[in-house]
Amino acid sequence: PCDQCDYKATKKVHLTRHIKSIHQGVKFPCEQCDYKATRSGDLLQHIKSKHEGVRFPCDQCDYKATVKKSLLRHIKSIHEGVKFPCDKCDYKATTKGNLSTHIKSIHMGVKFPCDQCDYKATQRKSLLTHIKLIHVGVKFPCNHCNYKATGRGNLTTHIKSIHEGVKFSC
Repeated sequence: PCDQCDYKATKKVHLTRHIKSIHQGVKFPCEQCDYKATRSGDLLQHIKSKHEGVRFPCDQCDYKATVKKSLLRHIKSIHEGVKFPCDKCDYKATTKGNLSTHIKSIHMGVKFPCDQCDYKATQRKSLLTHIKLIHVGVKFPCNHCNYKATGRGNLTTHIKSIHEGVKFSC
């Protein structure tokens, strides 16, 4: 366990990375945008996928992953039908992590409350995103118009659909 917050790691290296990134502020900034990684490998992956357009296509459908691990997870979940069922209800997760989050938030009542409003998140990451967007007012402005997205992914979707003419099928 982390001695500064309620984070628990399964490996010492993960705890060390958590402490450096979250509590000591060690980050690896991208020189092309405002992204900051917690690991150098994550920064390299970010540059390849976001700035160099590297994708890993699925050979069974149109899905393209930005990380090989995501492609493997996609194939197992979508094409091979691998699911992780909850033993307390009918929920079936696509990853063990999603199942764990489900069990903790739904069946054990673990929530991460916002100290500034009534919002309660099921994950710490969601709470941090909520605080940034709602209370700090972090927005992602479009360089082509006055649109301000609430997330980096939303901005990318906006640019592709509005300014580049990409149509997303249902």
